[in-house]
Amino acid sequence: MSIWGKLFSAVKGRVNNVAESIQDANLIPILEQEIREAEEAIGKAKAEKARMAGKRVLKDRSVAELESELQRRTEAARKAKEGGDEALAVELIENILKMKEKANSEQTLASQYLATEQKMDASISQSQTRIENLKRKIESAKATDALILAQKASSTSTVASNGKLASAIDSLDRFEQRQAEQQAMLEAAEQEVLVDSGADLEAKIRKLESPGQGDVQKLLEAL
Repeated sequence: MSIWGKLFSAVKGRVNNVAESIQDANLIPILEQEIREAEEAIGKAKAEKARMAGKRVLKDRSVAELESELQRRTEAARKAKEGGDEALAVELIENILKMKEKANSEQTLASQYLATEQKMDASISQSQTRIENLKRKIESAKATDALILAQKASSTSTVASNGKLASAIDSLDRFEQRQAEQQAMLEAAEQEVLVDSGADLEAKIRKLESPGQGDVQKLLEAL
């Protein structure tokens, strides 16, 4: 393959990948739009089937009326023949034959309408089943996507919370350390003041003058 062919293939591959990525990102809206269009088509198909059913009903009714009239005229032809009016009997028979031809034609149309209705019923039912399955898959995909987003958000939030908590604990430790250092500095300063003023020595003398019970032995040992 030439360098231009390879370059074209590479660019084409990237375009396909980008197109697929865009399609995947918009998959749910695309499918939902297709479902709406399919449901509209099914609605039109149902309307057409209803129109077809109406025509079939009219043909069935016409066939029923023709068959009833055929029986009536057949009976009239029989009576004309029995009465010796052969010309009337022949006329009635010719009319009966034409009427049978019409009844057969009407019955053929009614049967065709019925077959079309049945095919449309099967197609509509199959399409509705596919749409319902697709709807369930979409709802499942939405729920799964929401769960994944919630898990990601929870994970990110937990990590952030843990980081904030750890940072807060470190800050508290540093604050307590500074407090301890400041307290030690204050105590040292107070002690230095007592020493410089002689108050520390005076406190020791008063302690010797009024020793506690626990300090008697220590005072004797110190003499």
